[in-house]
Amino acid sequence: MRSAHPKKELLRIIKKFLKDEHRGISHDLFAELCGVSRQILWDVFIMENMPLTEYIQFRVSKGYTAWKNGEVKIMMNQDRTRFVDYRKEAKPRLKRTLGLKLVNGEFKMDIGIKNSADYSNLDICEQLKRG
Repeated sequence: MRSAHPKKELLRIIKKFLKDEHRGISHDLFAELCGVSRQILWDVFIMENMPLTEYIQFRVSKGYTAWKNGEVKIMMNQDRTRFVDYRKEAKPRLKRTLGLKLVNGEFKMDIGIKNSADYSNLDICEQLKRG
């Protein structure tokens, strides 16, 4: 059994995930994958006017991990309705990346191939706030 992401980390990750227009899955389908309503996702992670309970934490963490690891894909019926389907073999979406990261007060180039569905990395603004 997988463990859930810590609450503070999950709030940060899912907020970035839901705000990204190129995430590859709609809010409705992601909510369906997680087993919660779209309104709950919006209220907990974007508006932050509802608490993140352990129940929501576990479900959203499990759904996000499945999406990130490529365990699910978006399929389309003949009537053009979309649905989430589990794959037999996981296929994460990889992309080339080029960026900066802060290491010991110095900026370093961050070049490589990364999972495009992984929102856990800190962007440069978040690194500067922490560093």
